[in-house]
Amino acid sequence: MAWNSNNRAHACLWLFEIWDKNQRDAGFDEVGEWHTPFIIEFTVGGSPELKAVKARSHAEKLDGVFTALYRACYEQGADRTTAIEEMEAVLNDGSKIMADLADIVDANYKFLGEI
Repeated sequence: MAWNSNNRAHACLWLFEIWDKNQRDAGFDEVGEWHTPFIIEFTVGGSPELKAVKARSHAEKLDGVFTALYRACYEQGADRTTAIEEMEAVLNDGSKIMADLADIVDANYKFLGEI
C-alpha cells in the first residue's frame, strides 16, 4: 500500500515519528521518505549489533505507543511478537523507508475508528 495520510496506521506512525524525532514541521510526504537509519537514529560506522539493538528497541517503543497511547489492537492473526519482529526487520534494513514500515504497521495493528 502506498504511504497515505488517509490511512489511520500511516497517520499514527507519522504523528509519533515527527514527535519522537523533534521534527514537528515535517510534512507527511517528506516523512514517508525517511530512511530507517534516521528513524532508529543509527549513524554510519556503527556496528551491525548496535543497529539490531536500535531496531529492536524502536520496534518495541512503537508497539507500546500503538497499543497503550493509540489503543490499537492486533489484527487477526497478528500478535505482539509478530508485530515487533516484522517492524524490527524493516527498521534493520537501511534500504527501507518509513512508507515500508507503515505497511507493516497497517498489517499488524487495528487502530480505533479503523474499518
